[in-house]
This record gives sequence, C-alpha cells and structure tokens, in this order.
Amino acid sequence: MDRREPGILVGADGAGGHTAWAALRITPAPGSDAHRTGVEAEAEGAALAWLSARCRPGGRFELRCTGGTGGPLRVVLLARADAPTPAAAVAAARAVLSGPPGPSGPSARLVGEPVDVTAELTALTANGRPPATADLREIRKRIDVRTIARAGSPRRQAATAARLVPSGRSWRLLWTELTGQPVPTTLSVALEPVQLRPEAGLLFHQFAELYTRLAGPPWQQGGRRGDPAAEAGREFFEDAIRRYLGPVFRLRITLAAAGPLPPGLTQLAADQIGGAALTPVPSERGLAWRNFTTLAFDPLPWTHRPPVHPGDWGDVERELSGLVDRQEAAAAFRLPPPYPGHPS
Repeated sequence: MDRREPGILVGADGAGGHTAWAALRITPAPGSDAHRTGVEAEAEGAALAWLSARCRPGGRFELRCTGGTGGPLRVVLLARADAPTPAAAVAAARAVLSGPPGPSGPSARLVGEPVDVTAELTALTANGRPPATADLREIRKRIDVRTIARAGSPRRQAATAARLVPSGRSWRLLWTELTGQPVPTTLSVALEPVQLRPEAGLLFHQFAELYTRLAGPPWQQGGRRGDPAAEAGREFFEDAIRRYLGPVFRLRITLAAAGPLPPGLTQLAADQIGGAALTPVPSERGLAWRNFTTLAFDPLPWTHRPPVHPGDWGDVERELSGLVDRQEAAAAFRLPPPYPGHPS
C-alpha cells in the first residue's frame, strides 16, 4: 500500500485494478453551536439529504463513532473505491466524502480533517487481527419466520426481513453509553450504493406470485382467509418490488470493542436502530473482522441465516435482508449530537 496524500491510502487490489481508502475526522467548526435545541432532528434530515445524494452505484462509505478512549466520541467518515488506476480510485474515494453528512448552517457547521486511514481501520486490532479479548456484533434487520400451514405448499416457512424503523427515542443515551465504555468501542455503519440487476426484479415478482397463490384460500374453503405466513411472504416481496429495484444500499452495522461488549450496549444499539444483534459464528468471526477493517461487505452466510428450513432461505432472501432504502439508511447513519459526540 502507498500513501499518496494525507487521509488517503491506495494500492493494487490483486486483480489488475486499484483500491483507495479515504478518511476524515468530523468535528464542529470553530464558533458553531451544536448544543442548541433541535440539532438532533436537524441531523436526521441532513443525514437523509446527504445519503440521497450518494445513493448511486460506485464506492462505499462508513461512519465510525468510537468511545471508551477517555474523551469525547471520535467521529470518522471513511470511504473506499475501486478503479483501474490509482488516480481514478483516489478521485472516486474523495468524491464520496465531499461535504460532511450533517447540518451545514452557520450555527452547526462541520469540518472534516484528513486522518491516517490505516490507524482508523485497525484502531481496535493489532496488525489487522483482533486481540484475544476483542468482541464484535452485527446489527441486522430482524427476520421473522412463520410456518406455512397450507397442505401441499412447496415451501414450509416464510422468512421475511422487517424494515429498519428507529425507536423514535433520542440517540443521546446511546452516545453517552458508548462514550463511557471501559475499553475502546466503535459503532460502525457502512453503506454500499447498489443497483440490482433486472433479473432481480423478475425473481421478486416470481416470489410474490408464489406467495400470492399460497395466500389465497382454496376454492372449497370459500371466503376463508388464506395462510397468514404466505400472506406475510407476499407482502414482503411486494414491498421489495416497490423499495429495492431502484438505487439502494447494502448495509453493514458493526459494534466492536477491544474487550467484551456488555449486552446492554449491544441491545441498546439494536433497539435504537430497529434491528437485531447477531454474534458471528466462530468460523466467520475472522471474516467479520476483515469486513470491519477493510470496509468490505462479504456475506456471513451462517451468521446471517435465521433458523429456517434449508429450502426456504436462499440468495434472494439473504440479499434482501441486507438491503435498505434511503429512509432505512438514515435510521442508522447518524452523527452524534452534540458534535463531536460527547454529552453537553
């Protein structure tokens, strides 16, 4: 790897192209007033606007909020981009970070200071490897599994991913708990803008039609209600057709610490975002840490798999469980107020 300028790391990707990372530490501009009433709601709207401008394929980015260091939260924005040449990769990574994702008015302006990329990516690790005491959780969409009771159904169960719906509570408690951890602890929210291929839409329609047939009551039952599990599957895929066939994001939320993670903090973060916390299975723990230290999105098939019959969970369900639209992304991608994150 070769550092070309402050806040930039670039190198060959092993496949003939190049990968560049960029890192900015986000802090309030001198004289800004991030403690005023209403700044948290303003941050939510600003995050949605910033994410909407970047909801197009190309590059990926991550917001890291780290506490447990004896001071205020350290807020860092990272980006990664791949391109045929080093210059193109650097330009793409820098373009992702143009403009901090927060209020930009005169009373709450933010600035981004270039920081060492490697130091930020491996802040909780030693030489890229997690220490023996390190701990990690992923926060994903909740998966509901319902048994299809209809006789002769080609599927035994319907596994559906619940949309991310924030709790509506202030984030201040989460930021305060994160700040006060006894060891360095990071909440990482990573997003990769994607556009699904046209065949994905065909698959979604096929699944919706399958569940529609299963949800309909048999003719001999007259007007009786169809199978509730199949109805849930139909609604899930009809919603996916509306939400995820345009520009969307792949989402990875990681809560990692240099020591054991307290269950209360993990649950607090999951509840705030409206998701569920998962512990990587031992065989995928190394891959989970690699994703965290390289801004990658490699799937964890066993960790992410719900307790469902093998034939009822495939690539389509797995893909949908990791996709979010802009509103769902904004539910998780939030700068801590007051900036840079410590309680007022």
